[in-house]
Amino acid sequence: GLRRVGKTTLLYQCIEQLLLANMPPTHIVYFNLDKEVRDVQEILDAYSTKTLVNWKEEKITVLLDEISKLKDWARHVKLIYDAFPNIHFLVSSSSSTNLEHEALQHLGGRYFLKTILPLSFREYLSLKGKKELLENSSLWEKEIVSECNLYMSRTFPEIIEWTDDLLIKEYLSSTMIDKIVKADIPEKFKNVHPELLKTLLNLILSEPGIVVEYDALAKNLGVSKRTIYLHLHYLEFSYLIRRVKNYRVSTLSSSRKRQRAYAYWWSLAFPFIKKQDLLIENAVGSTINSEYYWREGNKEVDFLKIKGKDILPIEVKNKEVTKSDDVHSMIYFLEKYNREKGIIVTSGEERSMMVGRKHIVFVPLWKFFLEQE
Repeated sequence: GLRRVGKTTLLYQCIEQLLLANMPPTHIVYFNLDKEVRDVQEILDAYSTKTLVNWKEEKITVLLDEISKLKDWARHVKLIYDAFPNIHFLVSSSSSTNLEHEALQHLGGRYFLKTILPLSFREYLSLKGKKELLENSSLWEKEIVSECNLYMSRTFPEIIEWTDDLLIKEYLSSTMIDKIVKADIPEKFKNVHPELLKTLLNLILSEPGIVVEYDALAKNLGVSKRTIYLHLHYLEFSYLIRRVKNYRVSTLSSSRKRQRAYAYWWSLAFPFIKKQDLLIENAVGSTINSEYYWREGNKEVDFLKIKGKDILPIEVKNKEVTKSDDVHSMIYFLEKYNREKGIIVTSGEERSMMVGRKHIVFVPLWKFFLEQE
């Protein structure tokens, strides 16, 4: 998961549960890979030296934080795991592609993968002690909407009670984004240009949903198209951006052209964005983990939520009241591809309408957040 979402806290909570289950404290090993080591065995040997517990014989649990900072970590873990079934591993990482690729390559059938996201709206309310508002949402709707507006920029546990937007923007841009761009990515990859990363990121975070024109970017920034591809990959790898592809339903394929780029999680765009509409659009895309949108001529649907053969089109309209013009693209999509239902996320309007046999549901953003959990 992304930096600051609470991965280390979750590992500590796992330790707490192990202790409550009467596992001896000396049989629990926690190590943060921010400290440089040669391999996993070096950690275990140092652990045995300090505790006098033979890690090769005793049943122990090993928790390794930021595991992807260790080169070939999955191979090291596999060798130990296969040779010593008495050991259980829990590992965390702030890098997506590397973790999944190495786990799949070396640990096939031996691991479970869980992505830790920033706070959901329900989790946010719970941490603020306001979850009871949801017990009667019609009565407390005004308060829920107010909290939802605050939640839009406060999706990380440390800052939910902060009141100064300038401090929040500084936290997001310096404590999180700058560390990833200036330290994490150059540490993992060779031939990284931090200034190019920053330029691309500023471009995307200031205008989420921007169409990625690789040729134009390469020409304007004076680098090769391959360099643009690689640096966008680095940003995706680090959970900073997501690319959403244009889906061709008729051919069950997606176009490599006209990809749109968003913040991986919308609140990352908060320090940079100029239009609230774009922040809300990004929030919807992040919430459903969108991979596709649809565009044909001048008609467009913001996101497609795809599960198997089911395709649910979702539009975002930051309006209290929508007009008939706002549903033209949705109706066209539903009719052309024989889909029965579409969702339009609004800033307040809640209703449903039938157009022939097509069902369009208008749902306010705060309720959409809750329904997607």
